[in-house]
Amino acid sequence: MAESATGDTQKERRIRGATEKLFGFLEDFFYVAIAISLGIAGLILFGYVIYDFTTHITEGELPQQILALLDGILLVFIITELIHTIRAVIDEKVLISEPFLVVGIVAAIRRLVVVGAESKDLLGTPEFSDAMLEIGLLTTSVLVLGLTIFLLRHTEHSEPRPSHEPR
Repeated sequence: MAESATGDTQKERRIRGATEKLFGFLEDFFYVAIAISLGIAGLILFGYVIYDFTTHITEGELPQQILALLDGILLVFIITELIHTIRAVIDEKVLISEPFLVVGIVAAIRRLVVVGAESKDLLGTPEFSDAMLEIGLLTTSVLVLGLTIFLLRHTEHSEPRPSHEPR
């Protein structure tokens, strides 16, 4: 039998290659299954948010209805960004961190909107200071995540970028 410099036989290389192909297929299968599940969940959520808004617009206060609509749409945006990330992983075989940072920013903004709307009713109560602390921490999180994205894009030693995203 012919052995390579590392001592691998041809049979061992074939087994390793077959194993690598099998795990690559399984990885792609699960990424596609997750993306399809997220897509279905996103479509259902989007439909529900629009239905809920249009059927309840005359009930209650309009600002509350608009906040509920915005909250739902931001959640759909988060799901969309996760699908985008999975597509990039499948296409490029590279897991990048930037889309997860964007999801973090959107999630923090989503919570900021909710806390900001609720805090107007808390004025003069002990819970108001907790709400202001949460707003401050969420704002800091958004700034830190934004700075991290900036640094990832503008440093020499950056993670690889998928070919379908602008450089």
